Amino acid sequence: MEFRDFHVHLEEGPFTVDWIKRFIEVGTARGVIEIGFSEHGHRFKESVGLLSSDGFRGEWTAGEAAESIQDYIEVVEKAKSLGLPVKLGIELDYTPEYEDDIRRFANSYPFDYVLGSVHWLGDFGFDHPALIHEWETSDVDKVYDEYFDVLLMAVKSGIFDIIAHPDVIKVFGYKAQKDMSQRYDELARAIDSMDLCAEVSTAGLRKPVGELYPSPLLMKYFKKYDVPIILNSDAHIPEDVGRDFDKALEFVKDFGYDRLCYFDKRVRKSVSITN
Repeated sequence: MEFRDFHVHLEEGPFTVDWIKRFIEVGTARGVIEIGFSEHGHRFKESVGLLSSDGFRGEWTAGEAAESIQDYIEVVEKAKSLGLPVKLGIELDYTPEYEDDIRRFANSYPFDYVLGSVHWLGDFGFDHPALIHEWETSDVDKVYDEYFDVLLMAVKSGIFDIIAHPDVIKVFGYKAQKDMSQRYDELARAIDSMDLCAEVSTAGLRKPVGELYPSPLLMKYFKKYDVPIILNSDAHIPEDVGRDFDKALEFVKDFGYDRLCYFDKRVRKSVSITN
């Protein structure tokens, strides 16, 4: 099986072709024929305002936004020009108060695709290691509801091509006690209505929760509406490119999927996985 991995980050190294080649080498060994780099928007000076706040989120983002997006674009485009099998993507956090600004930013650069994700509920970075203690005093069901409210807004915004790690809210192993079926159905129906692609991510296998994103229950609703899907690793280091794709492939096949998505210049394409 030939794979593509369109959720890969360069952030642990420099913006150089040599660093890109290290990801390609690992990917090639795992059957990954094309890599999409999708750097976090919060790394760039040009997009620091998309996560600004008077609290922890704004303070943390201001410290992270040290790079220029032009340098990122230039190195990926240079890799393309050398014939390397790469795509230019971006991962943008959705924050409701900056929706119009996020849309403008997403449309201002020559991305092959735009990943949409939710990592912040106000100033609560629910997957941030420095804030894990906040889970201990949180109403988990309420946090889940808030997360899926925001994720639904992200879907309906029309900004994104792919919805990344759709139930990343479970990253630290805190799970809703209530039945989530209605919320999952609502999300899957909205993704279908907006004609977006949902990510099946192996990153969760490397996190405390120890399972794929999405959960089997959420995946059931994706299949109910035949939501297109893409397999991604969310690799931040070369060693994680294409990691556990064999497990993810069996997972999606078990739900009756026979095709996977990929993108080129914001146009969704698909490939069969039945061969």
